[in-house]
Amino acid sequence: MTARVLVTGAGGKTGGAVIAALRRRGAPVRAFVRDQDRHGDLASHADVEVVAGDQRDADDLVAALDGCAAVYAIAPNVTPDEVAMGEAIIAAGRAAGRTRVIYHSVLAPFEPAMPHHADKGRVEDLLRSSGLPATILRPNAYLQNLDAYLGDIRAGSYRVPYGVTRGLSMVDLREVAEVAARALTGDLPVGTGRSIAAHELSGPQPVRPMDVAEVAASILERPVVAERQDPDDWAVANPHVPPDARRRLHAMFRYYDRFGFPGDPAPLVRLLGRSPTGLRSYLEEALLGGSTA
Repeated sequence: MTARVLVTGAGGKTGGAVIAALRRRGAPVRAFVRDQDRHGDLASHADVEVVAGDQRDADDLVAALDGCAAVYAIAPNVTPDEVAMGEAIIAAGRAAGRTRVIYHSVLAPFEPAMPHHADKGRVEDLLRSSGLPATILRPNAYLQNLDAYLGDIRAGSYRVPYGVTRGLSMVDLREVAEVAARALTGDLPVGTGRSIAAHELSGPQPVRPMDVAEVAASILERPVVAERQDPDDWAVANPHVPPDARRRLHAMFRYYDRFGFPGDPAPLVRLLGRSPTGLRSYLEEALLGGSTA
């Protein structure tokens, strides 16, 4: 029987996708969440055990790691506590007996213009000096991020806070989760120190907002227009986003607005043994009624 694995951040979309991929491989899962009462959907699966705790608390993580061979460590998106959570999982992994760590980083983790990326780079450095066996995954932006815009796209508009000619090599979250599940169940090599493997996970080509509009228009058979929202205007228009998260997202959008976020698809092609999902395939599924979760 496959050894149990721990997934932190299990209540988020990435954690949920990783759990689904692990269950498809027959791996028993322990899901680590902040509030156990909010995640009855996870607890409904017989092969998923749900435990609650704080990712910043090494003692909570040590308890959660009991009997687990590996952990998928993912912090909440753009959290200011990324480094504290990384330190806690490393301390817990050591205390639990050199637990294998699969760390969810990001493409360009040492980019100072994007503070939440740079925080992930700091955790990568901590992992490399930890002595723990580890693998680092560096995904690009998700194709699933388009889901939040599907209503507007169907209404004829795709408006984003960066230039419509800037391309992001967007990757299907389900394929990121597939790679994560392989790493967690021992199908990918791990290393320690400077030999830790870091896998960049990007889609098959840069996706520009104008491409999203063009492909969506061809699928829907009606016009769709791509529009740029100034990143500064985005920040003003989203006061409900917590200040630190808003600052970090604003910095990211400004970076995208200048450079886009292209990546090399070759590592993911090698890991999957096939071409990653592209924009048209994803949008056909999303816009024509299929599930992309």
